[in-house]
Amino acid sequence: MISGDGDHQAATRSEHGPGRLIADRYLLHDVLGRGGMGTVWRAHDRLLDRPVAAKELHILTHGDEEHRTRLRRATREARAVARVPHPHVVGVHDLVESEDRLWIIMELVEGPSLAHRIAETGPLTPQHTAALGLQLLDALEAVHAAGALHRDVKPANVLLRRDDDAVLTDFGIAALDDGDGLTVTGELVGSLEFMAPERVTGSQAGPASDLWSLGATLATACAGQSPFRRPAAPATLHAVAYEEPALAERLGPLRPIVEALLRKSPSERPSTERVRSALRRVAAEEPDAGPLPSATVRTLRPSHQLTDADTVTRGQARLVPSRETVPTAQHTTALQPSKDQSHRPPGPKRLWWALAGAAVLVAGVGGGLFLTGALPIKENPKTKATSQVVQSATGWQPVTGASVRRGDLVTVRFVSGEWTADYRNMPMTGSAGYDADTDKRLDGAKDCKIKPEAPFGTLLAVLDGDKNSPVHVVGRKLTFRAAQDGTLKLGMNDATGVCSQDNRGALTVQVRVTRHP
Repeated sequence: MISGDGDHQAATRSEHGPGRLIADRYLLHDVLGRGGMGTVWRAHDRLLDRPVAAKELHILTHGDEEHRTRLRRATREARAVARVPHPHVVGVHDLVESEDRLWIIMELVEGPSLAHRIAETGPLTPQHTAALGLQLLDALEAVHAAGALHRDVKPANVLLRRDDDAVLTDFGIAALDDGDGLTVTGELVGSLEFMAPERVTGSQAGPASDLWSLGATLATACAGQSPFRRPAAPATLHAVAYEEPALAERLGPLRPIVEALLRKSPSERPSTERVRSALRRVAAEEPDAGPLPSATVRTLRPSHQLTDADTVTRGQARLVPSRETVPTAQHTTALQPSKDQSHRPPGPKRLWWALAGAAVLVAGVGGGLFLTGALPIKENPKTKATSQVVQSATGWQPVTGASVRRGDLVTVRFVSGEWTADYRNMPMTGSAGYDADTDKRLDGAKDCKIKPEAPFGTLLAVLDGDKNSPVHVVGRKLTFRAAQDGTLKLGMNDATGVCSQDNRGALTVQVRVTRHP
């Protein structure tokens, strides 16, 4: 959004730029990085006379329930990390409120991220990757022992000190395992190609989910590219949930470790002890313990009891009868599932994977993929679902594959993403747009609004078949009955053209159209 008031914009940038004193203690210098959750500044602690990193969270300390929920999540993040004193976990020093925002004061790590290192100098050797993997594994073990999950392990969230040691940082979407779930239903938070399959499908996440992300991170560090990255978000989600990873030959001795960590079922992934043992052998260039056997997933017998031979071999379609033996490799490795893991009751998530995804379409466990349009809706042949990435600066955008007829039931649901109506001065926001106080900061450009009563940044929908068609506020979810035939279009509450030139970001939504009989 362009206000046309150059002096006002310059003043706003000055108020929110370097040189500010936060909480009468922390002097801001330059920006170290930006992300969906906040901006990290190089700062100086004037009380203790030391350099620090100040993370300015894109969350107001006042506002609606959504903002209060995000504030509680951010506070939990800081408390979780602060109680994990570990050399490979970024240190948290303070948590303060200033300028109507929450700030996390952290240890300043002088060094690039792992993602930057890979981009600048290329992939790491298997030995170097294994050494960093050991440090990250220790960090995750400490985080899990504190009752927290990281939920966004990826190369960009691994910083490298001057001595090349790894530091796990950016716990922006961490969640403690001691209270109410704070992630809004239907919202995928995190980096898709490093997100564990159980998170993609909306199942329970746990420590094994972080280990999966660690495996994807190690594969990326050693190969130079993610094993699940695809051109579009729905394809990436489908690859994470159903496809085998594309692993490069250069992984060498690291490959069995990565393969074991990237098993689809959390219960089939190895324990931290077994991963640590294998990583040590690779880092020390010791001989490998042997090839990994084919991963197996247990399924339920009709009597709801398991025997050791009741298995489904991955990649094969047949069920093995209880008295038939299953061929295995002659040698085992430390990365086999531990004994206690192998004899755990299967549970609904494990059984779901054993049935090779068939139960997903019936029981709805694959709702996370339906939200992205990666899978067709099978339970109702009259319903069509698709996904759409809505850009912030493109104006009205037609939804591909979602033709609407009079009487159809149309549902638009927010899935993930953030955008801003003014990337220079305004924070990122989701599909509900800015809260009232933040929206007032753009009063000078209120003529740019498509729907005047809705805040900037709100996701809007219109059925483009009649010039009198109403513009709907989507927010997190919109359901309406179509009054006429038309094309469904989505856009940001900020008129296209000069108004939208400083918009940034995009949202992913799911659209369902149920044909009226």
